[in-house]
Parts: sequence; C-alpha cells; structure tokens
Amino acid sequence: MEREAAPFRKIAKDVRIIVSGMGMENARRAMESVTDATCVISAGFCGALNPDLRVGDVCVDAKLVTVPHLVATAREKQLLRERTSADIVDMEASAIREICESRGIPFLTVKAVSDTAEQSLSPRLADLLDGGNISPRKALGAILRQPSILFEFVRLAISTRRAARNLAVRLHEVCGRIATTPVA
Repeated sequence: MEREAAPFRKIAKDVRIIVSGMGMENARRAMESVTDATCVISAGFCGALNPDLRVGDVCVDAKLVTVPHLVATAREKQLLRERTSADIVDMEASAIREICESRGIPFLTVKAVSDTAEQSLSPRLADLLDGGNISPRKALGAILRQPSILFEFVRLAISTRRAARNLAVRLHEVCGRIATTPVA
C-alpha cells in the first residue's frame, strides 16, 4: 500500500517501486509488469506471530506465512504460529515468491511489524481494514457507530507510521547491499 511505500520513495534512488495493494491477487497483477528485474523485494507491513517481535521491528527473510485475509485476533495469530512455526504473517509474499521463482528472479522479503502477536483488532475495524483502503466516509461511519474504534484507529496510525519509517530505513540498507554485491 502507498502508506508502506511513501517513506521509502523519499530516499530511494534507482529502485522501481510497485504498490500492489493487499492480497495475493493484487500482488500477482502487480508482478505482470516485472520481467527484467535483477531482484524483487516484497516489502511492507506484517503481523507478528512471534511474541518477541514488537511494532516497528523489521524482518528480512524471516519465516513468513501468507494468508488470504487479515489475521485480526491474538488467538488466531497464536494458532497460526503453532500450525506453521512462522514468525510473521502477510497477505502477498508467497504469490510474489512463486512468480519470481518461475522466472528465475532472486527474491527477498523485508517486512515491518505493524501489530504484535498479542494485539487484536475489533471485528468492525478488522472488516474495514481487510479490503485495504478505508474511505473517510466508512471510517467516520464506523466511529459514529462505535466511538471506541477511534482509539484503535489512532493506535494503528501510530504503529504503521513507525513501521513504515523503519521499513524505509532497512530497505535503503538492503538495496544498498544488493547494489554493491559483486555478481560472479
């Protein structure tokens, strides 16, 4: 999403940035135009499944599981961790990895934690977020129906701001290492 990419755009040089949006189908569609890349990095937010991870931590090629929906409750995160032993969860990386592998393009994940393993979202906020972008009208309607959701919006805004900032810094480092790595 653009919120994930915006801080990196400010410091990125000679890097093509494609914003796919949430979900595997959006990721596949975005990858249609990627045919001549020397490396693809799936970057963005993730949920923590590992209880040691905090908001803003950046994971490079961590054990990741991709799911088709937002994992919104601490219990669902715990069960997913038990079933997969993954450290983080996202909604796009496996689709991008599959395409890169089929095309022989090196692939890497760089994901920033936007919510910890212990954090849960209210069902109303989870429904709003699951589609990706929230219109101001829908957000206002949700707040009017359930005023307590405003605090969740604020917490999420603070968390994603920190995650996006840390993601940009780490991506800059990773891209710099890739650009200076000699190819044999």
